[in-house]
Amino acid sequence: MEIAEAIYDRQKELPLNIPPAVSVIGVGGVGSWVALDMALVGVRKLVLVDPDTIEASNLNRTPFKLSQVGQYKVQALMELVLERRDDVNVIPLPKAVERLSKEEKKMVKDTIVIDCRDTLEPISGIPETPVTGGYDGLMITMMFSPKAEEIWGDEPVRYRTIPSYVVPPQFIASLIVNYILNNINIKDNITFNINEIYNLLLNLSKR
Repeated sequence: MEIAEAIYDRQKELPLNIPPAVSVIGVGGVGSWVALDMALVGVRKLVLVDPDTIEASNLNRTPFKLSQVGQYKVQALMELVLERRDDVNVIPLPKAVERLSKEEKKMVKDTIVIDCRDTLEPISGIPETPVTGGYDGLMITMMFSPKAEEIWGDEPVRYRTIPSYVVPPQFIASLIVNYILNNINIKDNITFNINEIYNLLLNLSKR
């Protein structure tokens, strides 16, 4: 069995709905892991949109390497993806989503869009994201088909506490990817404390 075929051998029995193309807007703490997970599961085309470069302070919650500090996040993430899946078509766009050209917006529009920016302000010409998520200290918020005015009101989004060891962004990214791949449909937005997961596991262990 060739490597390319063997990679996905153990997930063949899972009823996953793997999209052919995904765009991730904002590839920081959550978005970088979402993009990497999508590549690992078999998405063949990834469009990465983010104008920022990597800072040392990003390294406590992202897959980026120390040697990549100073690089554009989308370029660095492309390198990390291609190290693992060299057959993925990765398109890095190191610019703000509002500054994408008409052609670039059309390319994004033709994919499943996952918006992982620090704001949920709507983007003209870009379809609504099916799910996103963020965290602040111990609190996680999952937003399904989010609307900015319902989530953040008029206040800009600002992280206050983002220690990687308290709420790993990989956990939130896994929830986002699982939501899409398994065709889950949730209507309401959910905010919960990470410790509630342990309480759930504790209750399950007592059965």
